Amino acid sequence: MLNADALKQLTQLKTDIRSTKEYAEGRVRGSSGKFGFVVLDDGREAFLPPAEMDRVFPGDRVRVSLNDEDKGKLSAELDSLIDSELKYLVGQYVQRGQGHFIQPSQPGLSRWIFLPPKARGKAQPGEFIACSVTRHPFKDGRSQAKVERVIGKPEMPGIEHAFVVAQYQLPDQFSKEALAQAEDIPAQLETLCAERKDMSDLGFVTIDAETTKDMDDALAVTESDSGWTLHIAVADPASLIEPGSALDKDARQRANSVYLTGETLPMLPASLCENSFSLLANELRPALVMHIEVGKDGTLNGFEYEFAAVRSQHKLSYAQVARFIDGDESAVPVEQHASLRHLDALSKARAEYRAGHSLVMEDRPDYALILNAQRKIERIEKQERTTAQRMVEEAMLATNICAGKKLAELGAGCFSIHLGFRDERMAEVRALLKETLPEFTELDLLDLDNYLKLVKHLESHSEPAMQNVLAVLKRMLRPGELSHTAAAHLGLGLTHYATVTSPIRKFNDLHNHRVLRAALEGEGANLPSLDASSSESLQQRVATGRQADRALQQWLYCQFLENRIGETHTGKITLVNGAGIGVRLEEYGVNGFVRFNSKKQPFEFDGRHLRITRGEESFQLEQDVQVKISAVDTDKRRIAFELVTEATPAA
Repeated sequence: MLNADALKQLTQLKTDIRSTKEYAEGRVRGSSGKFGFVVLDDGREAFLPPAEMDRVFPGDRVRVSLNDEDKGKLSAELDSLIDSELKYLVGQYVQRGQGHFIQPSQPGLSRWIFLPPKARGKAQPGEFIACSVTRHPFKDGRSQAKVERVIGKPEMPGIEHAFVVAQYQLPDQFSKEALAQAEDIPAQLETLCAERKDMSDLGFVTIDAETTKDMDDALAVTESDSGWTLHIAVADPASLIEPGSALDKDARQRANSVYLTGETLPMLPASLCENSFSLLANELRPALVMHIEVGKDGTLNGFEYEFAAVRSQHKLSYAQVARFIDGDESAVPVEQHASLRHLDALSKARAEYRAGHSLVMEDRPDYALILNAQRKIERIEKQERTTAQRMVEEAMLATNICAGKKLAELGAGCFSIHLGFRDERMAEVRALLKETLPEFTELDLLDLDNYLKLVKHLESHSEPAMQNVLAVLKRMLRPGELSHTAAAHLGLGLTHYATVTSPIRKFNDLHNHRVLRAALEGEGANLPSLDASSSESLQQRVATGRQADRALQQWLYCQFLENRIGETHTGKITLVNGAGIGVRLEEYGVNGFVRFNSKKQPFEFDGRHLRITRGEESFQLEQDVQVKISAVDTDKRRIAFELVTEATPAA
C-alpha cells in the first residue's frame, strides 16, 4: 500500500502531466470503420482510435487531450463527456449466440448496442426496431438500448417506408384534437364562402399532375391593354385554422407535406387537404385571389389581392395542357382555350424577362419511380418537363415574387432566402476567381447585383473551362432557407421571395396568408410574426423530410440495381474528390461512385477546380462518362460503378 507521501507524489505527477497536455472541445464524427474523429471547435480534426471511439457516439460533444502524430496530424484521448444527443435510434434486431443487439442504421455508428432481456419487449431477432438509448458507453465502452416499438419484418410490403418514417421520426398520426377540429370545418365552409365575393366567373382551372388531390391553386388569364392580368386563386385554410389551435400545432410540427416515394405524409388531415380546402372542380371554396399585371415584355407591373370564393371549372392535367399548346384543341374544354393561350404567351414573356434580369434554373428531367405491390421499384420512367409545367411554374414564381415584395414592405412573413456563397468557402471562391476571372475578385459577391453579374458572365461563355468554374462555384453555395426577415434570394436572382401558393402543403405559406389577411383587415400593428427560432425550426423539419425521402429512394435504388449489376450506362459527373468521382445515371437518375484506388498510378486531385487527373485522363464536374454498375450494398445503401470508357482531356 502506498503511504501518504507516495500518494501525494503520484497526485502531483498526474497534475504535472495534465498541465503539459493540450485540451480542447469538439464533436465526435464517426466513420465507416471502428475509428472516428473529433471535429474541434477551432476547426482542426483529431483522430479517435477504435478503443476511444467505443466509448462515444457520433455527435457527442467531448473534451479531449491532444497528441501530435506524424506529419502534423492530431490524435485525441477522451477526457470527459460534455453532452450526448443520441437518445433514439433505429436498426435491425440481431442475435449472436446468447447476445441480443440492435444493429443501428445511424451514420458513422458501426457497432452493435446491447439489448438487455427486460428491454427487448416482444421484438424478435431479424425485425426492424426503434429503440431508446438507456446507457451511454463513456464509462466502460458498454452501451445499452431498450426496444420502444417494432417497425416490422424485412419481408413486410413497404417496410422501407415504415423504417424511414421511424428513422427520421416523421409525424404520421394527427392528434385527436386536430382530427376533431377537422371534422367541424366542412360545416363552416359554406358560411365562409357565402360571406365573400364569388369570383368564379373569371374561369379558374387547376393544372396539376393527373394523380394530384391536394390542389392548392387555380389559374385564369385575361388580356389587358399592356399585356395580361394573371389571376391566381390559392386555397385558404388560414381563415378557418386559427393560430394556436390543434390543427395549427400539428401543421407547425410537420412544417410541410412530406412526399415520400409512393406515400404522402400530409401537413393537414387528408379530409382537409384533399377535399375541404382543395380547389376541386365545380366546388365552391374560400381562396386568396391575386391579380397580377404582367407587361408584354414580362415585367410585373403591380398586383392586388383579396379573399374571395371561387369555383374551379375543370381539373386539367399537365399532359392535357401540353397537348393543347402543341396543337390538339380537343385536349381541353373550349371555354379554356383563350385563357390557356394567354397563359402560354405570358409564361414565355416571363421566362425571357427572368433570363435577362434574374436567374433561370437549369431544366432537368424528373424520374418517376413506379412501385409494385411490394412497394419496391418496378421501373423508373424518365420524364422531361413539359410546356404546361413551365407555364404553371412561371405563374407560381410571379405570384411568390409579388408576395415577397408585399411581405417585405409589411416587415412580416416567412421568406425564402438564399444568401449566396458559404462564408467558410469565400477564400476558395476568391482564389478560383483570381486565377480565372480576376476582375471579379474584389467585388462583394454576397451582393445580389454583383452575384448576378458573375453568374451571367459565366453562363454567357460556353467553353468548358468557364462552365467548369460555374459548376465548381455552385458547389460552394449555401442551401436556401426560411427566414423571419426579408433578404435576397441569390439563387433565383431576386430581391425578395416568399411563397404563398401552397398553404395546404407548407406551413410557411399558411403563415404568409395570415399576414396578408391581417394587413388587408387593417391590423398593421398586430401582424402575425415568427421569430428566428420558429423559422429555423420550420427549416429543420423541411430539411428532415427531404433527407428522409433521399434515404428511402437510395434504399429502393439499391434494391432495383441488385439485379442489374454489369449493365453499362451513360452518366454525368456530379461529385469529384480525392477518392474518385460521383456519377448520376442518365437513364435512371441514380447516383453511384467510381473509386480510383490504383497505388501504382495514382490520380492527382485538384481541389480548387474539383478535377482529378492521371496523365491524359481528366475528370471534372458535369462531364459525361460511361460506367458499369459493379456492386450494390443494400445494407449500407451504397452503389459502386466502374468506368468503362477513358475520359477525354478536360479543358
